Amino acid sequence: MNTVLVDVDVQRDFCESDGALYVPRSPNDVFRDLIRRATTEAIPVLGSVDSHAYDAWEFASNDNTGPGGEAPGFPDHCVKGTPGWLKVDGTLTKTFRFVPMTLPESPAAMSNDLAAELMSGATQALYFEKEVYSLFANPLAATVVEAVNAALEGPRFAVFGVATDYCVKAAVMGLLERGYQVALLGDAIAGITEDGVSSALREMGQAGAEIISCAQL
Repeated sequence: MNTVLVDVDVQRDFCESDGALYVPRSPNDVFRDLIRRATTEAIPVLGSVDSHAYDAWEFASNDNTGPGGEAPGFPDHCVKGTPGWLKVDGTLTKTFRFVPMTLPESPAAMSNDLAAELMSGATQALYFEKEVYSLFANPLAATVVEAVNAALEGPRFAVFGVATDYCVKAAVMGLLERGYQVALLGDAIAGITEDGVSSALREMGQAGAEIISCAQL
């Protein structure tokens, strides 16, 4: 079965102990091993990166609110261009693209071009910038994933990253809701709270995600 790795928010602010929103026990060496394997075995990588401006409504440092009045009051994190926004060392493929939130004039053409680049191997990874939990918040993500799924005739999307109870769950549920085959790499994730992780794993499993180890991949 063809596999596509889905890298969720493996960024310094989440995965390094001095990061602004560090996820305890983030398995960074496992993340590196997965990307080395992807590079060696030509496994395509799709992923997400949290990308904020300095005055993002998620931050406690300002009075801005979200579209529904949300004000979660998080510490400033993953501000684009800062060290905390960067991918963890060793978790980038040799060639990659970051896909911004801005919708191009011809989104369908752009999505097809990105998917074709990934399938050809010219680009080994596509990372969708986002401002909320789900990678599908990026306006190009859904159509690129759809094109990749069609090109590989129904691959297994193997998800890893942080945090299990937030962005990982959002990515898994978003994939499942769109009818894709999903495997969650249970030894390549980390979450915020024990209860939150247990609830998220139960919800993802009940929705149809297969929970496997990296060795089973």
